Amino acid sequence: MQLFKKPFQLLTIDELYQLLKLRVDVFVVEQDCAYPELDGKDQQSTHYWFQEGEDLAACLRTYERKSGQYAIGRIATDHNYRGQRLAAKLIEIAINDIKSIEGAKSILLNAQSHLIPYYEGFGFKVCSKEYLEDGIPHTDLEMFL
Repeated sequence: MQLFKKPFQLLTIDELYQLLKLRVDVFVVEQDCAYPELDGKDQQSTHYWFQEGEDLAACLRTYERKSGQYAIGRIATDHNYRGQRLAAKLIEIAINDIKSIEGAKSILLNAQSHLIPYYEGFGFKVCSKEYLEDGIPHTDLEMFL
């Protein structure tokens, strides 16, 4: 399993296609949720992923939301690679990378509400009331650095 980390501008066309395909497969098709996957944030993001051979196994992206506040999102794992803690490893790597950025103050996640305990395990704390996003209950969590 190989780890990759690239800003949008350095992604190849094939890498971008694989990242977007995995996200659409998981969030749109698997979760049966029609929503605007292409949200304009990819261009300002650093993209992280694990790849095994030609297969993209898991991915996420990070970006600065506002001065000192970063976001981790679009965390997805291909169904063939679930149960291997790949997303958890990517989250830990992303948290450590953000912590190393001078001036970084916090990390925000917009999480599906049923995953709150999972993200609390990394040190995130609930910072919003539950809300519906694309028909799915979500809650914001934040980690102060």
